[in-house]
Amino acid sequence: MVRVGISRGPLQWCAPLILLMLALMPVSAVAQILYGSIVGNVTDSTGAGVPGATVKVTNMGTGTVRQVSANEVGAYSVPTLQAGNFSVEVRSDGFRPAEVKNVVVTINSVTRANVALELGQVTESITVTDAAATLQTDRAEVRAEVSSKQLVNLPVPPGRNYQALFATLPGFTTPTNAHSVPSNPSRALRFNVNGTSGSNNNTRIDGASSTNIWLPHMTAYVPALESIETVNVVTNSFDAEQGLAGGAAVNVQIKSGTNEVHGSAFEYHNNNRTKAKNFFIPAGERNPKLVFNNFGGTVGGPIKKNRIFYFLSYDANFQRQFATRRGTVPTEEMKMGNMTNSQGRVVYDPDTTVVNPDRTVVRTPFAGNQIPLSRINPVTAKILPLWPSANIPGAISQNNYFGGAGYSFDRQTLDAKFNFNPTEKFTSFVRYSFLDYDTQNQAFFGDALGGDPIAGGNVGNGFGLTHSLTLAGTYSISPTFLMDAYFGYTLMDTNVEQPRLDENVGLDVLGLPGTNGTRRTEGGWPQVQIASFSGIGITNSFMPYFRRDPQYQYVTNFNWTKGSHSIRFGFDFYDQRLNHAQPEFIGGSSFAPSGGFNFNQGNTSSEGARTNEYNSFASLLTGNVFARGKNVLVPDSFQTQTFMSSLYFKDQWQATRKLSLSLGMRWEYLPMPVRPDRGVERYNPDTNEMLLCGLGDIPRDCGTSVSSLLFAPRLGLAYRMNDKTVVRAGYGITYDPYNLARPLRVNYPILIPFYDPSPNGLLPISRFEDGIPNIPLPDANQNRIPVPVNVNTVFTGDDFDRGYIQSWNFTLQRELGSGYTFEAGYVATRSVRQLGYVDLNAG
Repeated sequence: MVRVGISRGPLQWCAPLILLMLALMPVSAVAQILYGSIVGNVTDSTGAGVPGATVKVTNMGTGTVRQVSANEVGAYSVPTLQAGNFSVEVRSDGFRPAEVKNVVVTINSVTRANVALELGQVTESITVTDAAATLQTDRAEVRAEVSSKQLVNLPVPPGRNYQALFATLPGFTTPTNAHSVPSNPSRALRFNVNGTSGSNNNTRIDGASSTNIWLPHMTAYVPALESIETVNVVTNSFDAEQGLAGGAAVNVQIKSGTNEVHGSAFEYHNNNRTKAKNFFIPAGERNPKLVFNNFGGTVGGPIKKNRIFYFLSYDANFQRQFATRRGTVPTEEMKMGNMTNSQGRVVYDPDTTVVNPDRTVVRTPFAGNQIPLSRINPVTAKILPLWPSANIPGAISQNNYFGGAGYSFDRQTLDAKFNFNPTEKFTSFVRYSFLDYDTQNQAFFGDALGGDPIAGGNVGNGFGLTHSLTLAGTYSISPTFLMDAYFGYTLMDTNVEQPRLDENVGLDVLGLPGTNGTRRTEGGWPQVQIASFSGIGITNSFMPYFRRDPQYQYVTNFNWTKGSHSIRFGFDFYDQRLNHAQPEFIGGSSFAPSGGFNFNQGNTSSEGARTNEYNSFASLLTGNVFARGKNVLVPDSFQTQTFMSSLYFKDQWQATRKLSLSLGMRWEYLPMPVRPDRGVERYNPDTNEMLLCGLGDIPRDCGTSVSSLLFAPRLGLAYRMNDKTVVRAGYGITYDPYNLARPLRVNYPILIPFYDPSPNGLLPISRFEDGIPNIPLPDANQNRIPVPVNVNTVFTGDDFDRGYIQSWNFTLQRELGSGYTFEAGYVATRSVRQLGYVDLNAG
C-alpha cells in the first residue's frame, strides 16, 4: 500500500491577524493577470505635483478611451487596461496640455508614464512620441516577457512551441518534450523553475488556466506561435492575485484585432535530407524518410471601427516518417530450444525442481543445454512463428533486430478572438481555441506480434480534440471603482486504440483463460514480458484509454483607487474533472486490462547459478510464468471532480513618489476530490478494508482533514532611486496546488490491479496455458469492502496537510540607454515538505 501526505503550513494561526491588519490600512495602480495598468506622477516645472490634473489614456489601436484625475499629490493610476499601445494626455488649468505616445501596456504589468507640465496657454501643447519604458518600477516580483517579435524571430525547434524560449529565462530548466502525443497533443514542454516541482507551474491563456489535469506538470493547450502577442512569466514573489503557482505563473495573451488590418503567412519544411544520420542505424542503411510541414497564417482587423475587432490564426502540422528502432528478438536456434550459445550460462529443467528444507531451490540442467521440442509450451508454440528473424550481423542475442514502419502525426489549431467595446465603460472579448489531432504509430513487430510503438509514445491510433475558451469583460462602475470578470473553459478529449483492439487475441487466438473480456478496453493482445527481450503484445499496462477532461474557471475582481492606494480584491473558483475509461493503476506493478505475463531468468535457473537472456527465453519455451495479472476496471468508466477556491486582497500603495509598496493576502481552500455521486475511496490499514466515502456512515471527505486556513501573505516594495535605477524586494508564500484526483482517481473497487507474482524468484507462479485465474468482483452495494492481499492501493492519512513554497528576492535594475538595462538580483525559493509517496510495505 502507498500513502500520500504533505505537511502543515506555517501561517495558519497568524494569517487572520495579518489579513485584519491589511484591511485596516488606509485605502498607485495594480496590475492584473489578464490586463495591465498605467501609473505616473503629474508634476510642474519645479517638480511639485499637480493635483486634480485630468489624465486621458487612449488605446492607439482600438480607440478605447479611459479618463481619471490625479490625486492630491499629482499621482494617477489607470488599472484594468487591455494590452496595447497607448497615448497619455494630461490637462490642467494654467498649463500647456501634454501628451505621451507609445506607452506600451502588457498583461500582468504596470507601466509608468510620468508627465511634466509647463505653464502656458491651453492652445499650446507638448508631445513626447516615444515613452518606451524599460524599467520595472512598481512591482517586486521577478518577471520576464517574451514578445511577439521575439517569438517570431528567435529560432524555435520544429513545432514552434513558445515554451522552447523559456530556456533563455533565468531559473528554468531546459524545457523538454514529455509523454505521448495522445496524452499531450499540443506537445507542451515540461520544465522546472527555481528548483520547484513541475506541477507548481500555472499557465493561463487570456486569463483562463490551461491545466492538463491528468498530467498537471504539462499545459493542456499550446496556442500557435503566430497567434501570441505576449508571454508574461513570473517566477518569484508572486502578486496576491496570482494563485496555484509556486514555480512559474505563465500568462499568454492572444493577439487582438485593431482599426488596421494586419496579416501574416508562413510555411516551414523539414525532411530527412536536412538531418544527420542516426548513430544507431546499421551500416549501409540510408537515413529513413521524414517529411515535416508546418504552415498557416493570421489575419486581424476591425468589424466596426473603434468598437468590434477580430483576429484569426490557423496553424497546421503534418508529419510523415518511416520510423526505425533496434530491439532484441530470439535467434532461430533459441526458438528451437538450442541454448548452446548461452555464453557459459546453464539452462536448468524446471520439471526437476527440488526445494530443500532451507528453502533453497536446485534443479538439473537440460542435457547439452538443449530443450527438447516436446517440452515447448503449446501457447508459446503459437507465438514463435510470429517473431521476425535477427537481422543485424554480429549481434547474437542482444540488440540484434532493426525494424521500421510508417508513422504519421497531423495536428491543426485555430485561435480566434473577438473584442467588443460598446461604450467607454464596458469592454469585452471572447477567445476560442481549437486543436484537432490524429496519429498513427505502428507496433515494432507489426499487428501480428505487437510490441513497442515504432516511434515511441503510445502504439496504435491516437485521436482527439482540445477546446479552450475565455469570455471576459470589464466595467467602470465609476472612475475609481472598476470590475472585471472572466470565465474560462478547457476540454481535453484524448484517446488511443492499440492494434487489434476489437479482437480477443489472448482468449481466442492464444487460448489463454482469463485474458481479455467483454468490453472493448479489454481487447487486443495480452502483455507478454520476457526479461532482456523486446516486449510483445501490448507493452503498456495503461492501454487503451479514452479521456474527456473538462475544466471550468470563474474569476471576478474589483479595483478601487483611493488616494495613493489601489485596492484590488476578488475570487477564483476552479473546477477540474476527470472522465476516463482507462484501466490504469499508479503506485505499483500491474498488467494491461487484456492480461499480462512475465517470464524471468530464475525459473530455468538453480540456486546460486548465473543467468542471462537464454534463461528467460527458456522460461517462455517451457511455459513457466513468474508473474501474471490484469487491471480490471469495474465500471465502464469513472469520474472525479476537484474544486479549488481562492480569495485575495491586496493594496498597491504609492507611499511616496519614489516608493511603491504591495501588501496582499491570498486564501485558498483545496478540499478532497469527489465522485459525482459520492466521495473517493480510502483504505483502512487497520481493518484491511476500503471505505467508499459518502456512503452510509462514512463522510464524503473520507474523514480526511484538510485545512481551511491556507493563508498566504505576499509583500513587495519597489524604490525608484532615480529615473534610471530601481531597487526591488519581495516575499511570498504559495501552497502546493497538486490535485489529489491524480493519485486517487482509481482505487479498489473502482479498479482491481490484480498482480500475482511468485514469492520466490526461482519458482513459477503458474503455467502459461493456465492463463489468469478468475478475479471476483466486489459487492458495490457495501460501503466497507475487504481488500485482497494482492491488490495495490493509494490513500491519504487522517490529516492531509499541504506543503508550501516560500519565495523571496532582492533585485537592482539600471537603465543603460538605447533600450538596454542591467539587472542583478538574489532570488530564492524553499519548498517545504513536498507531496510524495510512502511505501508502507517497504521492509
